[in-house]
Amino acid sequence: MSDLRFALRQLFKKPAFTAIAVITLALGIGANTAIFSVVNAVLLRPLPYPHSEELILLRERLRGPSGFESGSVSYMNYLDWRATQRSFIDLALARAEGVNVSAADAGSPPEHIRAARITANYLSILQVTPRIGRDFVEKDDVPGAGKVVLISERLWRNRFGALPLALGQRLNVDGVPREIVGVVPEKVRFPRSCDIFVPLADLRADHDFLSRGNHESFSCLGRLKPGVPLKQAITELDAIAADLARRFPDSNTGRQVSAKPLLEFSVGEYRQLLYLLLAAVGCVLLIACANVANLQLARGIARRQEFAVRAALGASRWRLARQVLLETGILALLGGCCATLIALWSLDIIRTISPANTPRFQETTIDPGVLLFTVGIGVVTTFLVGIWPALRISHNTSMMNDLHDNSVRGNDGAHQRRAREIFVVMQVALAVVLLAGAGLTLKSFWRSQQVPLGFDPRGVLTMTVALPQSRYPATAGPEKIVRFYDQLLEKVKQLPGAGPAAICNNAPFDHEEWDSSFHITGTPPDPPGQEPTSEMAIVSPDYFRVLGMPILRGRNFGPEDVSGRPGTIVIDELAAQKFFPGADPIGRQIDDPVTIGDNNQKAASLTIIGIVPHTRNNAPGDKVDIRNLPMMYFSASQFAKGGQNLMVRTQAGYNPQALVGLIKEQIATLDPEQAVSEIATMEENIGESLASRRLTMTLLGVFAGLALALASIGLYGVMALIVTQRTRELGIRFALGASRGDVLRLVLGQGAVLVGLGLAGGSLGGFIASRALRSVLYNVTSLDSAAVIGAMLALSLVAFVACFLPARRASLVEPIEALRME
Repeated sequence: MSDLRFALRQLFKKPAFTAIAVITLALGIGANTAIFSVVNAVLLRPLPYPHSEELILLRERLRGPSGFESGSVSYMNYLDWRATQRSFIDLALARAEGVNVSAADAGSPPEHIRAARITANYLSILQVTPRIGRDFVEKDDVPGAGKVVLISERLWRNRFGALPLALGQRLNVDGVPREIVGVVPEKVRFPRSCDIFVPLADLRADHDFLSRGNHESFSCLGRLKPGVPLKQAITELDAIAADLARRFPDSNTGRQVSAKPLLEFSVGEYRQLLYLLLAAVGCVLLIACANVANLQLARGIARRQEFAVRAALGASRWRLARQVLLETGILALLGGCCATLIALWSLDIIRTISPANTPRFQETTIDPGVLLFTVGIGVVTTFLVGIWPALRISHNTSMMNDLHDNSVRGNDGAHQRRAREIFVVMQVALAVVLLAGAGLTLKSFWRSQQVPLGFDPRGVLTMTVALPQSRYPATAGPEKIVRFYDQLLEKVKQLPGAGPAAICNNAPFDHEEWDSSFHITGTPPDPPGQEPTSEMAIVSPDYFRVLGMPILRGRNFGPEDVSGRPGTIVIDELAAQKFFPGADPIGRQIDDPVTIGDNNQKAASLTIIGIVPHTRNNAPGDKVDIRNLPMMYFSASQFAKGGQNLMVRTQAGYNPQALVGLIKEQIATLDPEQAVSEIATMEENIGESLASRRLTMTLLGVFAGLALALASIGLYGVMALIVTQRTRELGIRFALGASRGDVLRLVLGQGAVLVGLGLAGGSLGGFIASRALRSVLYNVTSLDSAAVIGAMLALSLVAFVACFLPARRASLVEPIEALRME
């Protein structure tokens, strides 16, 4: 206790030293606490289901040049997987979709809500029971079953005040009255952000749904049997897939099963990014520790006679070392407390710039596990900062010399001097590494923003309109759907501030992907699994005008391209180059065996009438963008789809959001029960797609700036101490004829050696860091010398200022005053 009181007195006697050390450690520990809290929330915290590590998400994988690693699951393949496998307790299907929801008594306006279409066994696989009511049973999930629905806990609170009377009430879901039979707990978050849960039921009788080659955006969820490793399950699934490929070569050739733990599927793409950020804040902490260790060594010089006297009076070496470690521990404790406050403040900023489509980022908090991590970091910091000063200060031989040395400005020994210089070199090197990483991510982000999109996103408003099958049945023909959208587009174009308007079911940056294989008419049949593949979109004629896309050759869709007339198609220039090299595609025809048209028209040929620019539909560098599929466009008047994106280009200087209310009014005049959702500008959608790159760039930039500031402060402190210790020597040099320029160059040269060694180590570390960053960089090579050179130049400039100020003070020393100093 006496040592503790003495340590506190010593720290309070030097408030400037204590404040600088605490702030430095708070910044280093706070950065680590903030990033670890994100890592903990996103990667480490288990999913909120019993034995969540047993939950495996299954998707289809396609081999070949047009292949993919994670595609939706065919219903017929799911049935075979479920019937044949022996590694899982059970398998379920699930997908997210948009539905219109309103009260059965029509007392509230319709609302577009994200819904989950699931098999009846879905919640049982999660091992989750409803908050109130019951789960789906098998008889709810067959064609012709009674219409039932589960609602989320959030919807239960918002619409029904969390009252039990919600059970038995009816909701209109896409115009179909459904009875509420249960409330799904809030912890069920896959599929993401769903408030309505409906069974497959009538889908099981749909002829297209039962086609093995039809993939309706479903994922398959399974729970491993206890003791069954994932590797064994994958081996079994591969065997099942191979058997299906043999039995159904037309639809299953090249198709395998992709299996990942549910947590890994949800957040795996952020794993390397977050570990890189954790490594970056680790570098910041090391710089902060080196800075404070240098302060401790410098402070030890002033206290060396104090320690020598205490040693002479019988204090052991361990007692003196313990005193230094105790003072360091107090500094780390104070720094840790301030670091927690810094982390709490920074989390709001991190949540704001984090990807919005990953809810676990928004769940980042300072929980007991994070606090325990902060305590651990504080202990490590105490060791890193205090162990070397403690050993040097308590060195017996050094203390005996100090006892006979009355100088307070003399040399502090080669060991301590070298230690301080090593700390400075390490700080400079780590700062270069972080600056180089920040430069690489900044360059990557800038290049991802400069990528040609193939269209003009400025001033384009988008929103989703999903016409329910209950009111717009496909069996009744496309006329009702076509008429609704034709009337809506005509009304929207007449609104003040509105320009051309169009619909599209697969618009750029809309988080949707729709691709299909096809056959070029008049060519030999393609081998199974090797058919050409393209992205597809159903659009109205003004779509290309809305996005500012010129017709490069041929013509646009016109009044003649309607239902009952020969089918037409517009392709992009990539499709023209890839599928018709050296030939004119205009007038050529394709067959679509899977996706376009009804069952009686699938063999019909579609004539290519125009070519438009190739567009980028996803974030640069993501898994869909890497496939770089061509695009084919079909006329919305010939191939009607109920779910569409409404897109409007506003006139110059007009705010797109000002049209939202007016468009909703026009939709209500056509169908009062129709809701809209996902309202955003095209530029907002593009910005959201770059969220993870923006997060990396921003945080690495902040950490690099922090490292640069700490390294420059550390360098300045060491150079200032050197000048102080060498004041008498400098006076002698002046007396022997040295000029002020000579002294200035002498001190700057000593600083330049330290900086040069740090730059050399940092350049090597920068190239290593660039290779580690490859997965998060776009269109930037892993050996990008410009980023490393830029980092070295930036740090050299700051280091010059940090060295120049003490060097200038040294050059202004008065020789007589210096010689009088002890």
